[in-house]
Amino acid sequence: MKIKDLPDEPPKYMEGISRYMWRRIVPMLKDNSFANEMDKTLVEALCDNYFVLRSSSKSISEHGAQFETFDYFTDDDGKVTVKELKAIKKNPAVDSLDKATKNIRAISSELGLTPQSRAELLKLGDPDDDDEDSPFGGDDDGEF
Repeated sequence: MKIKDLPDEPPKYMEGISRYMWRRIVPMLKDNSFANEMDKTLVEALCDNYFVLRSSSKSISEHGAQFETFDYFTDDDGKVTVKELKAIKKNPAVDSLDKATKNIRAISSELGLTPQSRAELLKLGDPDDDDEDSPFGGDDDGEF
């Protein structure tokens, strides 16, 4: 059974920024990694988390990282007479942004998209590496 390459086109159910990210990432994966169709779910998760990152960032830009909540007191006619600060709350998008960023970092590492993970993949492919870090030792002196 031959393993297929990742498809160039994103899944039909992906929309907007997720589709954009798929089209941006897949060519890089095809050129520079061992990713294939078996990694499709990881690529989808990366694209979807990128969408969450962008949406959360937009929400924070528009509404701030924190927002104030107020209690309103009205008179008998329904007109506001007192506006009192109740609390300052964190925008839920802050947590979404944080989680999406961590997910992107982890998935990118799995797919060989970070400098460290690329270096590790290159090291795996280097036949001249003498395995000094091997738990069995890299010393080939012919003795056991």
